[in-house]
Amino acid sequence: MFIPIQLLERFQNLLDLKWSNKLMYSWINHNSLYILIFIFPIISTIFIYFYVSKNKFILLSSFLFLTLFFILLKVFFQPQTTDDITQIELSEIINNESDVIVEFFSPNCMGCVLSEKAVNEFIEKYSKKYKFIKLNISDDRYSELVLNNLVTITPTFIYYKNGEMKEKYVGMLNDSEKLLEKFTQK
Repeated sequence: MFIPIQLLERFQNLLDLKWSNKLMYSWINHNSLYILIFIFPIISTIFIYFYVSKNKFILLSSFLFLTLFFILLKVFFQPQTTDDITQIELSEIINNESDVIVEFFSPNCMGCVLSEKAVNEFIEKYSKKYKFIKLNISDDRYSELVLNNLVTITPTFIYYKNGEMKEKYVGMLNDSEKLLEKFTQK
């Protein structure tokens, strides 16, 4: 089995101590929704207990409400992958289409969930100009693309023009026009 030298170097860098903070931050970023589902209701309930009320009904109801809120947020607003696209098809689209935007997301990332509305607005408005592809970074089929583009934070949006990466936008998207402005500058 042939493994490109660049791929081996990237894995070696991942093992370096300097990458340990990035890996921890990356893990927190990709699983932020799970962290919120379990940690935030507990912290909020403790705050309510000490500063608002010691009434057990209020404590239990606030804990259950917050937990249910974040679970429903995950269930109903989780980003979905664009079609069932293979690595080969993805490479062909990136190389053959003139304007392609690829969103790398994690289904457990709070920023990805909150960006979903703006992403869908962008797709509705600009689907004629841009081919938009959503990829779940947890899917092993796209691990090579994730490594090659050094995607460590989600959501990450990468703009390809005629097969060449032109621009990268990292972070939560709250306005579809923000993405357009970033990618039309180049």
